[in-house]
Amino acid sequence: MNHQEHQDQLEWWLGLADLLAEGTGHGFQKLQRVHLSIADESFNVLEAIPVTRPWAKVVKHAHHGIARICYGSVKVGAQGLHAAAALIIKAV
Repeated sequence: MNHQEHQDQLEWWLGLADLLAEGTGHGFQKLQRVHLSIADESFNVLEAIPVTRPWAKVVKHAHHGIARICYGSVKVGAQGLHAAAALIIKAV
């Protein structure tokens, strides 16, 4: 394999990593919306019942906060991979 072929192959793999990182970030953002929307359905039912209303609000708030942190962490990681791949591509 000559230098040009090696360079082309490296750029292909870096481009693939960039694409996957970008797709992962967007995919998890969509997944978060779906997850919270489905969870809201259950929490709305529990909030409509007077006996469960106070705890449902607390648990809903905690659930949504934890979910946002988890999905946000994955998104930040994907953005980091995207940025790293972009920097490497520019350097190569």
